[in-house]
Amino acid sequence: MSKAKKAVTILLIVLIVLMLIVVGGYLLIQARYPMEYRELIWTAAEKYDLDPYLVCAVIWTESRFDADSVSSAGAVGLMQLMPETAQWIAQKLDGEVDPENLTDPQTNIELGCWYLSFLRERFHDRDEIAAAYNAGHNRVNQWLSDGELSQDGRELDDIPFEETRNYVERVNTAYDIYKMLYH
Repeated sequence: MSKAKKAVTILLIVLIVLMLIVVGGYLLIQARYPMEYRELIWTAAEKYDLDPYLVCAVIWTESRFDADSVSSAGAVGLMQLMPETAQWIAQKLDGEVDPENLTDPQTNIELGCWYLSFLRERFHDRDEIAAAYNAGHNRVNQWLSDGELSQDGRELDDIPFEETRNYVERVNTAYDIYKMLYH
């Protein structure tokens, strides 16, 4: 075999290996960030005027798409709703959903999307919405009114809770990945 043919053969092998690495990496990321309950997520996201990739990111961060997940604090389902919060949301929805059935994906996504919409109406960006989902909207309001955490009372500069800071970072990372993989 001539030197030119060897070079072309080696180049083709290198390109094939690189393609396999890229495709394999994509498939590994997709396996780590699944898209389960797509129809339920997109329907609820549209109903509440939400970005469906944010919903996916919250679900992934909260439960890794495990509908039966229950936290040590008692939060339940895909979007890890506290039963008291779910009851409050159901009352706001005029009892349209059954908060007793929080492990049901449709119920959990419906309630969680309503709550994300509620937070989106109160806060200006994804970081604040995610922080409020994790730490509570009253706490984020307190942080916004603290001059050391917010310069203008409208944009959160610092999140004082490490758990919430990490949560916001995980939601943002998952959001970017879901948008890249499924958009």
